[in-house]
Amino acid sequence: MSTPAPSPRRARALRRVGSATAAFAVGALVLAGCASGDSGGGDEAKNIVNLVTPAQPESLDPQISTDSIMGEITGPIFETLVTADADLQVQPMLAESYEVSDDALEYTFHLREGVKFQDGSELDADDVVASMNRWTRVSVAAQEAFAGSEWTKVDDTTVKLTVTSPSFLHLLYLSQVSTAYPAILPTEVLDKVGDGPIEAVEDIIGTGPYQLTEWDADQKIVIAKWDDYQPVDAPSSGRAGAKEASLSEVVFNFVPDASTRTLGLQSGQYDATTELPFDSLDQFADDENLTLDTYMVGPINLVYSDDASSPFSKVENRQAINTGLDRDPIMLAAVGSEELYDLVHHNMTLGQQAIWDTEVGKADFNRADVDAAKRMLAEGGYTGEPVTVLANKDYSEAYNSAVVVVEQLKGMGVDATLDAYEWGAFSEKYRERRDEWDLVVFPFGTELDPTQTIGFLPTRAGYFDGPELQQLLADFRGAPTQAEASALFSEMQQWIEDTRPMSRIGDAHNVYAANKDLELAWFDGHFTWWNAHWKN
Repeated sequence: MSTPAPSPRRARALRRVGSATAAFAVGALVLAGCASGDSGGGDEAKNIVNLVTPAQPESLDPQISTDSIMGEITGPIFETLVTADADLQVQPMLAESYEVSDDALEYTFHLREGVKFQDGSELDADDVVASMNRWTRVSVAAQEAFAGSEWTKVDDTTVKLTVTSPSFLHLLYLSQVSTAYPAILPTEVLDKVGDGPIEAVEDIIGTGPYQLTEWDADQKIVIAKWDDYQPVDAPSSGRAGAKEASLSEVVFNFVPDASTRTLGLQSGQYDATTELPFDSLDQFADDENLTLDTYMVGPINLVYSDDASSPFSKVENRQAINTGLDRDPIMLAAVGSEELYDLVHHNMTLGQQAIWDTEVGKADFNRADVDAAKRMLAEGGYTGEPVTVLANKDYSEAYNSAVVVVEQLKGMGVDATLDAYEWGAFSEKYRERRDEWDLVVFPFGTELDPTQTIGFLPTRAGYFDGPELQQLLADFRGAPTQAEASALFSEMQQWIEDTRPMSRIGDAHNVYAANKDLELAWFDGHFTWWNAHWKN
């Protein structure tokens, strides 16, 4: 079989911020320009970039963590067998080449020679097999898509993946570098940690152009240039091709307070941010020291607890809230402008419409019928008991959404209270303690396919298992081509409409910024720190 079909486009659609916010210059994805003050070019001390972001990741384990900021930090540290180029085509990375059998049940990867890990050990097939078998066990994406698969060593530079059935998902997942991704690590680290999360700084060891050098909890994480990196001999494109570490360090500063981040960016204390505070965009519009652009952050969803103690363990009450929600005021509170959000009736995003689109659910989306919601709640047996809405303080779009959701719930006759936490405590409560909340406003990333959204994730709220769901998932994952998988999306969405594990609120767009003296590319929701540099 020839090289497989390309990965579907995972665009976080860039678009112009309208007059309701500010007329930012958009178009080029490369941020070019120069540092404020005397930062930029020259000696080693000036070859550092300080990025500011609201919250640190819970973990830097690339195979387990689902925090978006984890992907931002570890993307330059770890590499994968294959990756995606600027057109989101699958390209070799640690693999020099690969082949797929005619029946699409075997993938053979030939490894590049001379590649070293950041601890000095040489990459070989044993490392790849250990890494990939662990990934198939611990990654929330791989556990299902690669169920029953096995990675084996052919020789020191060749590994084989054997799968139980053909699926379009295999190369798609192998080429993604965002969250819970298939990073290759040394066997020694994997023997030490097993399937538990990697916690020690000294165990964050990859083959990429940057290495982790410092993690000061709740303060900063530092990655530094690794001098022994072996780049691919191919033009740089997206995450593929040559990667050059020109910057000596990238410092990720964690600052929960939005005003502090804003002042730091304006003063030149920080050189870049992945997200500007929505309520501060106007003051950045004419800042001659910054280049700004917009990007698709991802969906904001209202997720219902499936704990038996919650009134929302009953589908009638979940459907009631979905009927009463008025999405526009929620999203306006979230992002501050009509130009910075989309309303999409299904589980995927507007930018994925070419491959994930359906009419299912569209007719009844965003009814905002409060009277109907009250009737449905009464029919569902809700009698006014207190309801807790869990929210996250660190991401303003999610917190502001939650504030409006609570007011709308009260308008439906629900005794709702907001319970907000910083990211770490929020994430733990959301994942592990569903008996302590009834609804949660959650900012999700853009997922590769519907099986990675709420309703289809067995370790998340809203997973209502049974033969019908398992058959649906089997059919979808067994689709050999993207076209055949796309044709099944309507059935996937119908499951969401019937079980209502969550209510789609809207897709938030955000604005990233960088000092205009910093040449820095943006790709697929992240800065790419390789090939970035200060201009002289």
